[in-house]
Amino acid sequence: MKNESEPLNVPWWLRFGILSIFVIFLLSLSVQPVQSIMAGYGLTWSILISAPVKLTVCWEIPSAAEPLSLEADQTSGAIRREWVRLALKNSWERYARVIFVGWEQCTDEANAADPPYTLGPRRPGTLDENLKIEIAYSGSSHNWGHGSWGDYKKSGVTLNLHCSYPSLKSCIEYLTIHEFGHTLGFYHEEERSDWPTNIPNCPRQTHPPSDPWWPIPTEMRFGAPDPTSVMAYCSDWPTKLSPKDITGVQHLYTRRNPGTLLSVPASLCLSGHANGQNGSGTFGWECDEAYQDQDWVYDRSKFALSIVWPADPQQTRRCLDVDTNTYSKVQIWDCHYGQNQQWSFKNVELRGYGGLCITRPNQGPGPVIMEACSGSPEQLWRIEPGSITETFNIKSNNGVMCLSTTPISGADISVDYCSPPAKVFLPLISKSSGTLSTVSSQTKEIPTLIPLPVRDFYLIPGGQIGLSGAAGAGLCADVADVWDSDFLQGIGGPTSGQRVQVFSCNLSQYNQRWNLTGNVVSGGKCLSITGSKTINGAGTAVVTCNSSDDQKWDYYW
Repeated sequence: MKNESEPLNVPWWLRFGILSIFVIFLLSLSVQPVQSIMAGYGLTWSILISAPVKLTVCWEIPSAAEPLSLEADQTSGAIRREWVRLALKNSWERYARVIFVGWEQCTDEANAADPPYTLGPRRPGTLDENLKIEIAYSGSSHNWGHGSWGDYKKSGVTLNLHCSYPSLKSCIEYLTIHEFGHTLGFYHEEERSDWPTNIPNCPRQTHPPSDPWWPIPTEMRFGAPDPTSVMAYCSDWPTKLSPKDITGVQHLYTRRNPGTLLSVPASLCLSGHANGQNGSGTFGWECDEAYQDQDWVYDRSKFALSIVWPADPQQTRRCLDVDTNTYSKVQIWDCHYGQNQQWSFKNVELRGYGGLCITRPNQGPGPVIMEACSGSPEQLWRIEPGSITETFNIKSNNGVMCLSTTPISGADISVDYCSPPAKVFLPLISKSSGTLSTVSSQTKEIPTLIPLPVRDFYLIPGGQIGLSGAAGAGLCADVADVWDSDFLQGIGGPTSGQRVQVFSCNLSQYNQRWNLTGNVVSGGKCLSITGSKTINGAGTAVVTCNSSDDQKWDYYW
């Protein structure tokens, strides 16, 4: 019998093969091939747990954006280029872990590197700018290399910054979002092999075999065909992503990390140096997820927002704090959980599957449904402490209606009065004596096996809304009748009108992921982005609340 401690005499080629398989397995854990709404495998960028996809963008000839002498709109070239940058921040960047950085003039173009054309998702290169923009004076815009095949390429993207339909700004925004959708690996919706034949003026598209990304390598379709997609030619030049676009890019590059507090005007993340001195100011910065300085944990019992420095062996939490001297400066301070470190969410939308919003009836109780977010009163909520520690009531903005449900899988989530109406006592005539007597109209309790309604909810890390109580254990808010398994096979997807129900919690399902959009409030004032509010280093303060976008934040828990 062989001694168990004796090394096996394994041939070198077998050892090499085993080692290779092990290395490939380790790489598969950190770099996962992912899919998109309609893309080809091998054209996407790889996403890591530790960092977003950061793509460096540059302008080949920035001055080409300057207005022509005969143009009706004489908006400067600098503003036109800024419209391009902000269009990406308010679309692909807002909803997924991808950021476009740089935006300077391209360098060393005489020696620009050719793209490696490696099949398979990969990280952005470092030898040259990833995405080079050529500014066109007329005609359409183009993308000369879908996904990572456009890396380093000169020119990678051609944008017409002198178009005018339906206006200069909206034209530039649409072309930008559309063409940079290609750089993320998306095809036109009309290039799907299952594209319907009954959509007027919107036939299926094909390309000549000479195009390096055609035919599509292993076509991948997320959700049903979407004529409203920003990637569809028949969508009438939208400047916002459709619900299927949002769900698709989140599947491709994942949702924003839990703890992200993102300013709506330019998708800058609230940032603070967790190892800084007391009184260090907070600021807006690219959502680069560096050093966990953008990872804001909401303490459900103390109502505090805090971050931690990873290198701190004690993992000491530092709190978001309002300076009691100025009553407006927002800063980092040791956590003491006083009133100036307490924060709440008011005037917020509950955004879920496809970026749609939970919407209640415009009057009285009733089931809630998913609708396009409009900021209407029926879509605005406030998050208040529940009756159980660490739980919350989700109330209408006026505090009258509360989100409520029965803890039974498949039950509707509805709104009902937060305080039940008082019992009504009616004067009744007694048949025996004919005299008036006062008796309760609720004279008999009818036994029931239905669990009592739940109005206390947990915000479960990862974006879920869980039910409280023993009966609600393991149940979460869920957009009904949609499945990720279908969406990944090119079926279904988020649409307006879908009902919201209770269902078994499953964090992998995107129809159970939620975030808040609205006001973050301390001491009756709203957290606001200030100063140069669209660039790195933007200031923060608490100011009198109003309806401006400067005070709107996306929060992912």
